[in-house]
Amino acid sequence: RSDYRRLEEGFRELAAQNENLTRQVKSLRSLLEVVERQLDYYRNQTIYYSSLIGETGGVSGSLEGRAVVNVVAVKAVPYGFFEVRYEGVTLKAEVELREGEGRVLVNTEPRIGIDLQTSSRVAVEVAEKYTGVSLNRTDVIITVRGEEEVEVVDGPSAGLAITAAIIAAITGENLSSSVYATGTINPDGSVGPVGGVAEKAVAAAEKGATMFLVPKGQATIVVYEKKVEEPVPGFKIIRYIPKKVSLQSYLEGLGYHVKVVEVSSIWEAYSLFKPSP
Repeated sequence: RSDYRRLEEGFRELAAQNENLTRQVKSLRSLLEVVERQLDYYRNQTIYYSSLIGETGGVSGSLEGRAVVNVVAVKAVPYGFFEVRYEGVTLKAEVELREGEGRVLVNTEPRIGIDLQTSSRVAVEVAEKYTGVSLNRTDVIITVRGEEEVEVVDGPSAGLAITAAIIAAITGENLSSSVYATGTINPDGSVGPVGGVAEKAVAAAEKGATMFLVPKGQATIVVYEKKVEEPVPGFKIIRYIPKKVSLQSYLEGLGYHVKVVEVSSIWEAYSLFKPSP
């Protein structure tokens, strides 16, 4: 009888360890996806950024303008001992154009651990190409505002939204408050892939998003379904099985009605940021 109890306790301990390790693997997979996307982005900038210098032409002169756009990102949240999970977070980015020297200035309120400097410079270059207007005598001031201090882990994914806001500030157009987007911006205006799409989409939906723009090929996501097996009485094995689903149907399953649209470039995306007639 005592041997059976020891065996049963051993099974339970193994089951608890298995569940804990499974959670950690799931969390590490999420982090790996985000980091891989960021590495791809910075690698592309290393290759192409030098080609942007001095290429911008078009109308020159100082400008004034302002635009606000929604930004979504991923934050790390402590979970248990030595564990974190990743959640989406929504922010507001305000772009101001002022007479200046062509500087790109980034500010956050309150402190937000987000890297926007590289993606913002590329966003300015792309906005110049889109509008045909040079900002070499205009300072671009980007202020990102959040509801609380937060450590964001994927700043480059705001590139698409920041580009749209700079274009709107140049043209004097308004952007819809119910449209959210995620995607890096490349020097040629193409939209690059990002991590944490599902987490960002849920955060946007919670804030009332009606449309969510994602990079080409990322309207389908991988979710992990919990599966519990009991090979012997009292011993449960918990596994998380990967499954591909459409992001839109995933949101519908959570009770949100958000139109998910794939975009491949700023030329394809910008009109979707504007309010419906």
